[in-house]
Amino acid sequence: MRLAAILGVAAVLLAGCAQTVAGSAVSNPAQGITPLRAGDTDQVLIGPAQLHDIVGVKLQTDADQTRPIPGSSAVPACSALDAAGMAAFLGDNSLGMHVMLFTDGDKHDHVVAEAVAIYADAASAAAQFATGTKNAKACDGQRALSSGGDAAWKFTVPDITADTVRWSKQQIGIPFDWTCYAEARLRNNAIVQAMACQGDDGGQVAVTTMTDRMSASVWELSGH
Repeated sequence: MRLAAILGVAAVLLAGCAQTVAGSAVSNPAQGITPLRAGDTDQVLIGPAQLHDIVGVKLQTDADQTRPIPGSSAVPACSALDAAGMAAFLGDNSLGMHVMLFTDGDKHDHVVAEAVAIYADAASAAAQFATGTKNAKACDGQRALSSGGDAAWKFTVPDITADTVRWSKQQIGIPFDWTCYAEARLRNNAIVQAMACQGDDGGQVAVTTMTDRMSASVWELSGH
């Protein structure tokens, strides 16, 4: 049931043709940092082999797209936090985007998602991050149905800064624990996101490790 709830949402939200918005990043010589290009998304994302090391189980790709996920939560303030890669968080003006969803197949114990969006410059990315997180505080403590699904969740948003937001959503109305931990970070002209869902708090460590590695990749590509 828990995996079906996640995948049911993903099947609806991740439908559609994949595409990348055309454009080129704008350099800021004063900062001495090279902006990422639209085609750098795959170098930022974490592959299945690395995810195996992080999560501790073998994962398979269940969804792979280069468009943000549409939809809104029954509680609008939580729409941007419903999943990694939500359009309500990342917008639709990125130069390049990649969203991926992984599961552990028939075991139904782990669901992991990651997303990266690259914008024209650092200012554009910062503006989008501010837009994506502006309602995050209002989402804290809210209970809502997922976008495109019937699973009910309680949201917790303990940490919001100018470049990082951490949150979790716990499925309610079921006889076992199923919690999704998530994190998003603003890095140079990119926003990286990760979400890990499982039956304990191990997902919290997983998403921090994921966003640490994704951030490191952004800075390496930036020459920083």
